[in-house]
Amino acid sequence: MNSNVEEQYSGTATENALVEGRKAFLGFLAKRLGNRADSEDVFQEFCIRVLTRKDQLRDVERMDAWLYAILRSTMNDHFRKATRRNRLAVAVARDPHQLVADAPVQMARPCTCPSRLLTELRTVDAKLIRRIDFGEEDRKIVAADMGLNRNALGVRLHRARAALREAIQYHCGACCLEDPDDCYCPV
Repeated sequence: MNSNVEEQYSGTATENALVEGRKAFLGFLAKRLGNRADSEDVFQEFCIRVLTRKDQLRDVERMDAWLYAILRSTMNDHFRKATRRNRLAVAVARDPHQLVADAPVQMARPCTCPSRLLTELRTVDAKLIRRIDFGEEDRKIVAADMGLNRNALGVRLHRARAALREAIQYHCGACCLEDPDDCYCPV
């Protein structure tokens, strides 16, 4: 088959799998989420993800595994959002007046700890993170500048990020690792 025919078949097969597996997918979700409304919401999000990523399916014969991997990922994202909503509800219930007065300041506090903590890393690691993660430079160019191949650069970047994660964990605790858009550590 040529690639255009394969793409059409993959798209049709994906859509058919969603329609035919709807009941099974909803059952899977209902068992784990405990209510039908959440199951329907997660199923809708799952269908959107599947349809937008259908070109990523490499082997139509492994479609079930691919679909359930996306379904589990979608369900995990739902749990994360629910956890954030619950944390917010608890915080609001504790002291609503302070939060209302403080809301504009609190809402605009993305975590700045990583950029401040770069000074605690080795110079090479800090430079690597500044160029690739903050400066969004192309890895190929950075690797050439440093005299490394792309694999060696990937290993160094992984180690630099691990060192930064460790520094953040030490300085901030879990708040910045869990949700960098909701930083509540001291400045």
